[in-house]
Amino acid sequence: MKRIFILIIPILVLFSCKKENNTPRIETISKGSKWGLQIGSSYSDVYAQLQQLGKEKNVNDVDLVKQQSFSNPDEIKNRVTFYNLISLETNTGKLERVTIQFDGDKIISIDAGSALPKESPKWPLDVPDEIAIYKNDPINALYTKLKAIYQIPAYKNYQITLPGKPLGKPFDPAMANYEEWAFSFFMDVKPGKTGRSSVRLYFKNGKLSKIKHEYEEFDVYNS
Repeated sequence: MKRIFILIIPILVLFSCKKENNTPRIETISKGSKWGLQIGSSYSDVYAQLQQLGKEKNVNDVDLVKQQSFSNPDEIKNRVTFYNLISLETNTGKLERVTIQFDGDKIISIDAGSALPKESPKWPLDVPDEIAIYKNDPINALYTKLKAIYQIPAYKNYQITLPGKPLGKPFDPAMANYEEWAFSFFMDVKPGKTGRSSVRLYFKNGKLSKIKHEYEEFDVYNS
């Protein structure tokens, strides 16, 4: 029995260490700063700080937590230029979706379909040419065409979704309507191991009040 007991102890110790290493490390910052994100900063100032952080940590966008989809083009009229794509999706019956991506001042791609959307030269395919949205259309024509499309019964119930806010675009003033933002980034820890930081930013009374940071490490295996 004594010999068996001695053998079991190292196994238990090894298991405990492995479990501890896999446990996320969580920190909450409510004073000072983290990565240049300053507690007490306004929405627009935090966004500018995020843009700088994005260059250092390869963060491309920030999510607006609990941002809902929109049921009318009027709701995104003044927001489209702050993003690089919009997606539309049916909310009843057969699933249909479309993603419209833009760069600079024109539409660069349209993907439409059901489960696996395919690239399309225009959307919708069954409407008059003057209403349809085309690849290479100017961005300033998108809202007007969406308004016309939404007058057609087959398309009036499509829900519009904005993606995560791309940091390469200017601050969207509507971001101040959301008191929680989220982003993440990865870093190489050492060969075979990578780290992930998942971050939540909390605002109160128009100012950044708290940063919650969860850090995890993962083994990376080459297949």
